This record gives sequence, structure tokens and C-alpha cells, in this order.
Amino acid sequence: MESVQEPGVSPSALALPLLVHDLGPSIDDSQDDDSQTQYSISSQALSTVAIDELRHYRCFETPQGWVLALDPASWQTFLWRPQDSERIQLPPKEQGFPENCKCLLSDMPGAASGCAVVVFDLDDNEMWVCKIGATDWDSHRYEPTMFVKGRIPRLTNIAMHHGIAAVAGKIYFEYTSDEMGVIDFHGEEGPKFGSIEVDMVDLPQMASMYLVESCGELFLVVIFFVGKNVHKIAKHALYKMDFSELAWCEVDEIGGDRVFLLSGDRGGISCFGASCSAGDHLRGNHIYFLNHVAIHENFLHVIDLKKGTEEEQRPFKHKGYLMPLRSPFWLLPTQCTSQAQGSYFLLCNLWRRVKRAIICSLYFKI
Repeated sequence: MESVQEPGVSPSALALPLLVHDLGPSIDDSQDDDSQTQYSISSQALSTVAIDELRHYRCFETPQGWVLALDPASWQTFLWRPQDSERIQLPPKEQGFPENCKCLLSDMPGAASGCAVVVFDLDDNEMWVCKIGATDWDSHRYEPTMFVKGRIPRLTNIAMHHGIAAVAGKIYFEYTSDEMGVIDFHGEEGPKFGSIEVDMVDLPQMASMYLVESCGELFLVVIFFVGKNVHKIAKHALYKMDFSELAWCEVDEIGGDRVFLLSGDRGGISCFGASCSAGDHLRGNHIYFLNHVAIHENFLHVIDLKKGTEEEQRPFKHKGYLMPLRSPFWLLPTQCTSQAQGSYFLLCNLWRRVKRAIICSLYFKI
């Protein structure tokens, strides 16, 4: 396995995290412009940039900041880090991926538990797994069954209409009112499906739920709408998982050093929840919620957890943009300061130097 630094730095002139408004390939053959409009939540500025990876590859963003890219011509895959164009090569996928998919990493690259790249089919109960360093993608079918009204069995899709997040090599997802599903990626024998008993929070009204991993902890964010009006937010609720008691504990804040980024596919088909450092540019203890449930708008709701206030921003309103093929999505920085990440890339750089030295030695011998 090798990490490759592509020429250049971040593909954006704006600081991450960003909301990306991507219209897809131009429908006008006379224009060779497949650029994307980006919105910086720190400066509230717009920029239009043609990002090569988004133009030439099929991309799946992950809550960990890495983006899975698929070459539609060769079906070669790789992980791409937007902040500096770092790449981690993965094996080719034999038949590409289905139309509607969602991608997560089981952990950060270089973690002690290993890192599995996982792609869920949103239209079928199938997923594909490739551990970093593996030589192929493995397909796995699953049949989690929930019971409606206590007796009627119904298959459910792990990633569709559900919150889903990865913590320390395990993927957690909403399952039933008293269980949360777990997929364990430790070991070499493949993913192990299971569940834990935990009472989920009550939803007395129209709401959207998001699971978020942050600094090794699992959070649940609930956005409540005003009745059936998904254009207006009534309130929010925030919970943290206590794994020692297997219970959701309501909390008021997430800390002044981090922010939560929420979004998903249009109409709530799937949900995206991520966390990143506030750094020097963002206001910590905030939730940034892109309302993807309301189909015909792309409003960004900024929730100040300390003050209990909400601000509405309309970054793509009245700009003359067409409705995109998908809702705007997040590009965010990876937590490169973590010990695992630092050790991983130190080893990658060391390996590149060793290879270079070997090649030079062979050259001079010849």
C-alpha cells in the first residue's frame, strides 16, 4: 500500500470545511466547464473552482474527511484527501458501484484497528468492503429484519433513512426503538454483524436523526421540524452515548474546539454526520445543518449550542444556479494531528525514501 502526494496543494482557495454545489457535467457541449461552486462556512465566501477529482472521477465523501474516488474508465479506486490532494491507492472494483451509494471508513487510515473502506448500496442490502492494503473488494449481503407492530417482519437498509457512524473500527447504525446495529471490522475474517440494546430517543414530531463520531465518542443529533413543515426548524436535541451503561445521555454542548457538520441526500434518503476541529477559523460548539430534507432548498442552519440560537444562511440562493443532481455536500479536513495519522504518513514517507534509495542504487550499479 502506498500513499501518493499529487502535485499542488488543496484544490480550493477557501479554507476547509466547505459546502460544494456540484451541477455535474455541463449539459452545453459548447462549454467545457465542469466547475463546482464552494461555500466557506468560516468566511461565508463563494468560490468557483474546477476540482479535477470531482470532474474526472465518481466521488463519495466520508465523515472522516477522505473521499473515495472511482475511475469510470478503469474502475480503479483510491482515497483522496481534499486538503492537500494526498492519495491512498486501492484495488480496482470489478463492476463499479451502483447508482445510489454511501461510503464510510471504519477508522482513520493508520489506526491500530486497521481501516476498512465500506460502501453501502442504498437500493439493496449489499455492501462492499476493502481494507487499506488489500488486493480486492469483498461483497457482503445482509438481512437485518425489524418487526413492525411487534410481529410483522420487514427488511431494512442499514444506510437508507438512518443515521450511521464509525467509531474505533465499528460502524453503528439506527436499527429499532430499543437496539442499535453494529458492524465490527476487527480481525481478518470479515465484518461481523450484531446489535446492542439501547433505547433510542422518542420522536414525537417530524425529525431527522444523525449519528456523529467526534474524538472517539458517538453522538446523536436530532433536528425537529415545525409539524410537517420541513422548511422550518423547531428545535434540536443532542445526546452522547455512554457505552458503559449503553444509554443515550442528553448533553448541551460538544465543546468549544469542534463543530458538527450535518447533511445528506435530497429528501432524507440518507444522512451524513461529521465532526471537525473548529481551529482558528470556525466558531466552536456549533452545528452546521444543511437542510437536505427540504427538497427544493439548500439552506444552511447554524446552531449555536451555547447561546441556544439559530441562524439561517442561504449560500446558493439567488445565484442563478440550477438545482444540482445531488444536494450540496461537505468537504472537510482530516484530523491529521492524531497520533495514528501522523505515524501512518511518517511510515509512508519513509517507504518512499527507501524505494528511491533502492532505485538510485540499482541505477548506479548498472
